[in-house]
Amino acid sequence: MSDAYSFRSLPLADIRPGTTVLVSGPIHGGARELGLRMLAGDSDEGAIIVSTNERSSRIVEECKRVGLDVRSDSTAILDCVGDENQNVPARVLPLSGPSDLTGIGMRFSDVYRDFQRAGIDRVRTGLYTTSTLLTFNDLQTVSRFVHTLVGRIDSVDGLGVLLIDPSNHDERAVGTLAQFCNGRIDVRDEGESPELRARGLADQPRDWTAFDPRE
Repeated sequence: MSDAYSFRSLPLADIRPGTTVLVSGPIHGGARELGLRMLAGDSDEGAIIVSTNERSSRIVEECKRVGLDVRSDSTAILDCVGDENQNVPARVLPLSGPSDLTGIGMRFSDVYRDFQRAGIDRVRTGLYTTSTLLTFNDLQTVSRFVHTLVGRIDSVDGLGVLLIDPSNHDERAVGTLAQFCNGRIDVRDEGESPELRARGLADQPRDWTAFDPRE
């Protein structure tokens, strides 16, 4: 088995390969930054970002702000929004929209195969956000998609980070998607710094623990 995935300057223990985590918290309250920072790996790792509600150029800006090294040979953005500015240091693959779950899955598989051919075997995948998928698709459809994506990430010893804003959904929807993941990290932002706590993940903080949203 590959080495566990580690996280620079975050109060998180290493996570075993094949794990997918649901990050649940307010999009503008530290959850998004945490999710992106969890994709920042070593120089020999790849990153696949599924962008459902922001332009690729904005995603790249956010990645750079949190310390993720964006390079065209190791960073791919599956763009569900459409961005006329393609002059970004990442490989951008356009999709028809957040409702195109089949297309997202196919693009993911294509990019992963390309990474493998280039000698990149360790890949971190981020879905930002699952909430947008639920706006364009029903819960059952999104659940099937998440279940399939988690299985693919597991089969290649990758790391998955799926972001959801619980304020936009009832607990049933969040709980349903969480059951397809290996664990869950909740985020809240009620004080000077955002805090996180984990569920279902070994050796992770069980109590609310502060973290810096930027590197």
